[in-house]
Amino acid sequence: MSVFSIGVSGLNAANLGLSTTGHNIANANTPGYSRQSIQQSAPYPQQTGSGFVGMGVQVDTISRAYDQFLTKNLQTAQSQSSYFSTYLSNLQSVDNIVADPTAGVSPALQNFFTSVQAVTSNPADSPSRTAMLTSAQTLVSSFKTFNDQLAQSAQTVNGQISDTVNSINAITSQIATLNTQIAVLSASGQPPNDLMDQRDQQLLQLNKYVKAQTTTQTDGTVNVFIGNGQNVVVGGTSFQLAAVQSPSNPQNISVAYKQNNNTVYLPDSQLAGGSLQGLLDFRNNSLTLAQNTLNLTAIGLAQTMNAQQRAGQDLNGNIGQNLFSMPSASSFSTTLNGVNVNVSLPSTSAPTPLSDFSLAYDSVSGNYTLTRATDQSSQTITAAQMTAGFTALGVTLQSGATPAASGTGTFSFPPALGSINSSTFNTGTGQLTGYISDVTKLTTSNYSFAYDGTNNQYVMTRLSDNTKSVFTPAQVAAGPVGMDGVAVSIASGTMNSGDSFNIQPVNNLVAGLGVAITDPSLVAAAAPITAKSNPANTGSVTLTQPTVDKPSTSTISGALNPALQNPVTLNFTSATTFTLTDSVTGVTSPAQTYTAGMTVSDNGWNMVLNGVPAAGDSITIGKNINGTSDNRNALAMGALQTSKILMNGTVTYQDAYSNMVSTIGTQTNQAQVMSTAQTAVLTQAQTARDSLSAVNMDEEASNLLRYQQAYQAASKVIQIAQEAFQSIMNIS
Repeated sequence: MSVFSIGVSGLNAANLGLSTTGHNIANANTPGYSRQSIQQSAPYPQQTGSGFVGMGVQVDTISRAYDQFLTKNLQTAQSQSSYFSTYLSNLQSVDNIVADPTAGVSPALQNFFTSVQAVTSNPADSPSRTAMLTSAQTLVSSFKTFNDQLAQSAQTVNGQISDTVNSINAITSQIATLNTQIAVLSASGQPPNDLMDQRDQQLLQLNKYVKAQTTTQTDGTVNVFIGNGQNVVVGGTSFQLAAVQSPSNPQNISVAYKQNNNTVYLPDSQLAGGSLQGLLDFRNNSLTLAQNTLNLTAIGLAQTMNAQQRAGQDLNGNIGQNLFSMPSASSFSTTLNGVNVNVSLPSTSAPTPLSDFSLAYDSVSGNYTLTRATDQSSQTITAAQMTAGFTALGVTLQSGATPAASGTGTFSFPPALGSINSSTFNTGTGQLTGYISDVTKLTTSNYSFAYDGTNNQYVMTRLSDNTKSVFTPAQVAAGPVGMDGVAVSIASGTMNSGDSFNIQPVNNLVAGLGVAITDPSLVAAAAPITAKSNPANTGSVTLTQPTVDKPSTSTISGALNPALQNPVTLNFTSATTFTLTDSVTGVTSPAQTYTAGMTVSDNGWNMVLNGVPAAGDSITIGKNINGTSDNRNALAMGALQTSKILMNGTVTYQDAYSNMVSTIGTQTNQAQVMSTAQTAVLTQAQTARDSLSAVNMDEEASNLLRYQQAYQAASKVIQIAQEAFQSIMNIS
């Protein structure tokens, strides 16, 4: 090896150093770029008689400043930061909707009950009644406005999920392409640093959308996995995700994994990290809570106010009808003396009756009598007609069995379930139907109803906490089954093992909510009954006007006892005993003991008596003939505002909504704190990575001078070698 060759090797090494340093400087602001440096060494020396003579210098490789731990730590921090950022931004939008202090649901609720109190103060005043109906319409409009805004948020989330999936697919395709290029170029034995930086940057971008795990292969490629081990990149091949309609809830977009022409739905819980998890968690934990609570509050208010309205009497002297209209079940079953009676609308286009009904059976004649409560219209139905199915007064009745004895029952059309969706994986022909059986027991959860063929049982599951109710095939066949105020039955077909339905009890019911009456005289402020003492009484007994029993929480039951307005005479047989005689049935009760302050109850009414009666004194209880100034039912409606009615009697209407607002607010605050903290973690992770891998301009300036001097020195060696060679040539 000549001095000339040694100088050339030094010149080449210095030139590579200058090129690498210049490359670093040029890419100082390139995202994901890792600082490169040459790795040089002295070649194996040449042995001579005088010893080992150096062979100059060689550049072994150009390496990048890279640490696998720091890079993966940055990717993890990016995934968590994107998750909280996405979750927070969506939470803030919903928090702004539900917590509006001026135009929100809370002030509309308060204004409505203020108008109810005005009717209580002056029940005969038409303007007060009109104001109550106007406030009811304003309340409905508030419910609908916020329901529409939340529905728009749901659609936005669906769009964001689709966009996120498309971004993930684009990134994984790019990673697969880079893998192919890296594998080819790595075969030369030298690392393609810039391509590897680009791949790391793509992996960082991927973690913005979803948490990704990687494994490095011997050929330099990386395999990428998400979720529960689903491979989205293997070598030079990428596998696509798809944003598809949820198999259990067509209103939602789910994420599916496609491989070999197969589509596998990925559970939301498996997609951890990144903005994708942020979107899914927001939808499942916050948006659904807000939507369900809003609808539950609205339907709970409408149903219980309707029941109380139907327990009163309007200015025309008629039993009240529904104040609010809402989506109602078109068919259901009720019982009369233990016999099932199927009730339905005459047609799919028939309006839902706003009144309660009573159905009486007379074992002597064998006939039934159907009575509409609001106007007391009635229709006689024969046993044959009942068996075949008979339509009267806007309803169709049918029963295949006859009660064993006379009896009377009431019924009302219950609220419909928000939605029932069959799984796309169902193989049976079963179709599920149902209704809300008790609004006071509703929760904010959704449910599933499935058939377990292995154990031959049906299972209904509350999805919020996985609580299950199990039913036998006999129970399901006998009629509606359910839990938490939700009643379902198989309308037709057969469920095969594994078949399931997703039930959203209150989903979007607000969309069908309205005010059913416009005539202020139809507000049922009065009680349907009144009591009067006989003017000839000689004792000092006093009474408070009777109150009506609270309406049943069962949505298929009427609000009033059918015998409520039967004329009843209370006769004091002595100063300490009395009897009750119903003039309709002709039945006189056994003697009862009287004590001052006691409550007398009969036919669905309650009356408090005080004072000292005399034998022969009497009190008559019957229909309220002139109740224009009566406010007893208006008082009962107003009392609903502060009654703990909803969610198994634990919260008022306002409580239910306020608790949801508080929960969303708490989630927003927690997400804000976590997002701020995770942003700091991401900054620290980026700083740690950059401290090793980023380009330091001061260092590169120093390297430029170092390699420049080395280049000049190597050039001098070549110059001297050339001069020496020229001197030898001159001698010759």
